[in-house]
Amino acid sequence: MKKIWIGFGVILVLLLLYKAFFATEETVVPGLRRTSFDGKDKTFHQDSAGKPVTNTPDQAANLDVLEGSYSSKADSVVAFALQRYGTEYTYGGASEEGFDCSGFTTYVYTKFNVEMPHGSTLQSKLGQSVPLQEARKGDLLIFTGTNLQDRTPGHVGIVITNPPKKVQFVHSSSNGGVKVSEVEGTLYQKRFLDVRRVIQ
Repeated sequence: MKKIWIGFGVILVLLLLYKAFFATEETVVPGLRRTSFDGKDKTFHQDSAGKPVTNTPDQAANLDVLEGSYSSKADSVVAFALQRYGTEYTYGGASEEGFDCSGFTTYVYTKFNVEMPHGSTLQSKLGQSVPLQEARKGDLLIFTGTNLQDRTPGHVGIVITNPPKKVQFVHSSSNGGVKVSEVEGTLYQKRFLDVRRVIQ
């Protein structure tokens, strides 16, 4: 009996060492990753209409991120957010070392004196609601988690385009870190809940 318990202990230690040093979150539980501080968005799917997710330095250059001063607060917010492009995803993160989705929006907006709590549910109550077709730069986008039946907030991003362009947004995703995605024609359209105008 003693040998069985020793064997069990050795296996447990080996599993813990494997998880600590070799396994990523995805290899431990395939496809399972947390993407919001409040835990509502527990998994993330390919969101780029079938295109592979990449974050290369060349892509960041193609986003027309300009340095300098901007004519509006919204333009400044968008430029600042895009300059974080490629920063890695970190569960619960709200710093340059890594962001989760609501940690990213909190970090960006608070740099421009817009008070923003950390958590997609809390953020979904800020500002005023506007229709998706009227979304503009600097607005906060609210999405469900990946369970479409659960119509509660689970993911957030910042709008980077003005009408009549399609709605694009920058966000921190567990599938690629800080990146740009589109609403129309992607799974985000099904997950969409609200646009919140937090900058007037």
